[in-house]
Amino acid sequence: MPESYEPKVTVMIPTYNQAAFIREAIDSALAQTYANLEVIVGDDASTDATPEIVAKVNDPRLKSVRNTSNLGRAANYRNLLYKHATGDYVVNLDGDDYYTAADFIAEAVNCINGKMEVVMVVARATTKTPNGEQVSEVPNLPECTGLQILSRLPCREYMVMHMAVLYSRKNALEAGFYRTDAISSDWESLYRLSLRGVARYLNKNIGVWRQHEANETGTCDSLKLLANLRIWESVYREANIFGMSKWRAKLTCAFCVAYYASASCITLSRRDKGRLVGFMLSVVKEFKLSIIIFVIYPKYGVRVVLSVLGYYQRARF
Repeated sequence: MPESYEPKVTVMIPTYNQAAFIREAIDSALAQTYANLEVIVGDDASTDATPEIVAKVNDPRLKSVRNTSNLGRAANYRNLLYKHATGDYVVNLDGDDYYTAADFIAEAVNCINGKMEVVMVVARATTKTPNGEQVSEVPNLPECTGLQILSRLPCREYMVMHMAVLYSRKNALEAGFYRTDAISSDWESLYRLSLRGVARYLNKNIGVWRQHEANETGTCDSLKLLANLRIWESVYREANIFGMSKWRAKLTCAFCVAYYASASCITLSRRDKGRLVGFMLSVVKEFKLSIIIFVIYPKYGVRVVLSVLGYYQRARF
């Protein structure tokens, strides 16, 4: 890496009522060895001790923004990115998560190496639940174009974790980041961003994403789950614009919908089984092509059947 190449990096830490976790998140961000760093906490009008805990941190690299009213998760992301972040590159660290690799940002910047076509660097991270841990994967490749990534979803190694992605702020603003309030607004943004250049991969486990009851990821609201499936239509419409054939885009979108609908069935079976059948009826009504995927790729259909039968209430991860 050229010695003169030291772009500014912003670590955004959006938080709401995460007093039990916020100090660990901040400390892990400030522990990064990369020199040209700013850390911004976006407190979304917390009603617990979060403001007091943040105020006790004395570091010139840290800036705190407190919203006068609660904006909501995605709007808080947008507020931080569009109004407060000043870095050339940005990484988002939710207030209940933390980094374990102090050299993550330094190594990610090294992967970019001043090449403007690199719009993001993707690393690995650990998902930590009350029942265990699972580490994400990355492809055994140095880089991929966005079309290559989107043509291979929903393969696990091409999935990304928000906290483990360093992305170009300029390209993110041009792409209209965090434009949806869906649960996976980060995926909707990051996958569309990938189409604008190249994603490089850093085969390193860099931190911990805590999955717990307060995460919206585990919601049992069937309307939110349906809205979350619609992000794939948004992503693959853009993939078509960037060169993916119309039918390849439709088919891969249907695969993603089927995959994540079946995953939502597992969540519903564990927490609110009464909504499961209604949810799946809504899925097949709205996403008709996904019916074909359930038929030709029975693994997804089996998940749905096992969910209805209550298997996942006994089998836990």
